[in-house]
Amino acid sequence: MMNLLPLTGWLNAAPRGVIAYAADSSVSKSDLESRVAFWMRALPAEEGQRWAVYHKDSVEFLSIIFALWQLGCTACVPGDNRPATCERLRQRVQGFVGDFPVNLVSNDDLSELGIDAGFDAVPEWRVLNADFPALEIYTSGSTGEPKAIGKTFAQLDSELAALEVLWPGEHDAVVISTATHQHFYGLMFRLLWPLVRGQHFETEQWQYTEDVYSRALRYSAFTLVSTPSHLGRINTSVAWAEVADRCISVLSSAAPLQRKDSLSVARLLKAPVREIYGSSETGAIAWRVQSDCSDGGWQAIPGVMLSQTDDSLLIVAAKQLAEPFFEMSDRINFIADGRFHLLERVDRVVKVEGKRVSLTEVEQVVQQSPLIEIAKALVITRKRTEIALVAELTEAGRQELAQLGKRKLLLQLRQPLQDFFELVLLPRRWRFVDQMPYNPQGKLPMDSLQAMFEQEEVKWPELVSQTVEGQVAELVSRMPADLIYFDGHFAGNPILPGIAQIHWAEYYGRQLLSLKGRFDRLEVVKFQQVIFPESVISLTLNYNPESDKLSFRYHSDKGVHSSGRICFR
Repeated sequence: MMNLLPLTGWLNAAPRGVIAYAADSSVSKSDLESRVAFWMRALPAEEGQRWAVYHKDSVEFLSIIFALWQLGCTACVPGDNRPATCERLRQRVQGFVGDFPVNLVSNDDLSELGIDAGFDAVPEWRVLNADFPALEIYTSGSTGEPKAIGKTFAQLDSELAALEVLWPGEHDAVVISTATHQHFYGLMFRLLWPLVRGQHFETEQWQYTEDVYSRALRYSAFTLVSTPSHLGRINTSVAWAEVADRCISVLSSAAPLQRKDSLSVARLLKAPVREIYGSSETGAIAWRVQSDCSDGGWQAIPGVMLSQTDDSLLIVAAKQLAEPFFEMSDRINFIADGRFHLLERVDRVVKVEGKRVSLTEVEQVVQQSPLIEIAKALVITRKRTEIALVAELTEAGRQELAQLGKRKLLLQLRQPLQDFFELVLLPRRWRFVDQMPYNPQGKLPMDSLQAMFEQEEVKWPELVSQTVEGQVAELVSRMPADLIYFDGHFAGNPILPGIAQIHWAEYYGRQLLSLKGRFDRLEVVKFQQVIFPESVISLTLNYNPESDKLSFRYHSDKGVHSSGRICFR
């Protein structure tokens, strides 16, 4: 097994040569050192300070944190750079560097300095103290306030050494990633572990599996560092067979991967899908590889000791922890050979699309609106996991609902939330109630809240009027906000997909007119204006029996939304 280079002395000990690949170029250790020297000159930092770091390019991100370490500063790594996040960090950090709003950067226009900016000669690198607080990362606390978690070099090196014991000998595989390095999992698995083991990695984070495929074609061997939200939606039509023999392994973390998704990805890439379980506080503590014959159990990472409390909460002991023990918020069930199954969480921190969020914080932010009296957030699971919200409106809120309608009120309520949460973490389902369903004990039973969202899927518009004269039909309909076709199309700004419009036109044509043929093709289809939830839309259908073609036109007082012909045979 190859010995890992300690982070404390990496700049001195790492050999020369390529360390990473950008879109169309490579990055050498000398390139990184030059950038570190540049940032040491550019940053007005003093020893003992904390600096917030956010940068999409992983080499530039590494350059900044190495520069801060050399200057004796702690790198504070938030999960996002949203205004509310920056406001919270103001109280903890002396400066912001990277992709932050300009008014938050301590040095004039520092965030605009490009990669080709000049730099001084490379200095003599300091060997850093293992007990130095290298990183501060943040996670959603159960009380709603994000929690700061410190990591020393000794803790980081301890976790990296444990991973190398578990999976050695894969240094020739280039790391391709869909996970961000701004979260601790991505930081460790796509940057720091490759760096200290001498493994090449890509500087960019790829959002689409088509990009992963095109990058994989470039290398003789690769490892994919990803998340359940990406692996669960992998495009199976991509020619994965062309790169499957190059895939060494797939890593997944942030949430348990569904068994069917794990098996599907393993078949596509002909490689083990290694799931990592842990938290920002503990780092990686357990792993599993699901298979046709496995029981889905997790087992500890080398050097990690696991036990449980009387009420089945998992207790972790490991060198990488700041304290001797850490009690997780997950209940578990030990099975055999020290392995365990995950049960439920006991706090109000949940994961949506692999991103951690406090439901308490969601409620607190929503209740800042003068339109909301009380809000209760919960998680519902349909095709995907989503945050739902039940709210009592204030008198002003009830007036707004009556005057604007639900769609416009939701737009008004959701807008300020985007300063606090990523789009995927915004409440997707809303219910407004006159009074919360408290039980006689004054509590809010979760099943009462869940029941508000347990209804049949809405697949059809709400018909307002309908007329038929000969081969012409005219329908006026309202588009309910909970139509399944609005779900995920698109997050934060739902619109009605064109395929749903064509499907409805054919359906109502068969119901109301005399067409009987089989679908053949589409002609002159145009989508001119989008259709939003709660819109009132007219659909005009005109069937020509001689040509066996059905013309359709969706229109409103805003004009034509879409039109075309469906041909039958």
